[in-house]
Amino acid sequence: MKKLTLIFCLISLFSTLSLSQKPKKKVHKKAKKVKIIAPKIVESEGSNETPNQGICGSIVWKSGNFMPSPDHEVPKPKAVKRELFVYELTNTQQATLQNGFYKAIVTGLVKSVKSDADGKFCVELPEGKYSLFVKEGEKGLYANQFDAEGNIFPVKVSKDNLSMIVFSIDYQANY
Repeated sequence: MKKLTLIFCLISLFSTLSLSQKPKKKVHKKAKKVKIIAPKIVESEGSNETPNQGICGSIVWKSGNFMPSPDHEVPKPKAVKRELFVYELTNTQQATLQNGFYKAIVTGLVKSVKSDADGKFCVELPEGKYSLFVKEGEKGLYANQFDAEGNIFPVKVSKDNLSMIVFSIDYQANY
């Protein structure tokens, strides 16, 4: 019985690790078919309409033990208000990482947007590839996704499409 429990735990661990290593898929939908009810834009330009083209999504906070276990319930992510920064596509060699946070980014800042109380945001952007970061107070900027070329939290915006993302702030989570 102990061997069976140990095997089950090891399979669960390897399944979790392999799932957490896979890059998250980005969903691209035509703006005409997407109906976004909750988010209101709070951009630096002050617009409050859903864009026809750009990035929409939510920002969530994860902390605590996210390791699956039969006797432990995995906590749910919490929606948070944060400022999201959209930079030109940024490679890890174009940013200074210090203690898990980015302090200097040499690519250009394109726009910033604040999420609402439900963590929702939308930002209108021209076609192109961008990198996303959230501001974590005095700690700096945070991002936790990368592509195979070392680009930081890459998102592609296509003509007349909204790229839908979930930005998980998880530097205090254990997996």
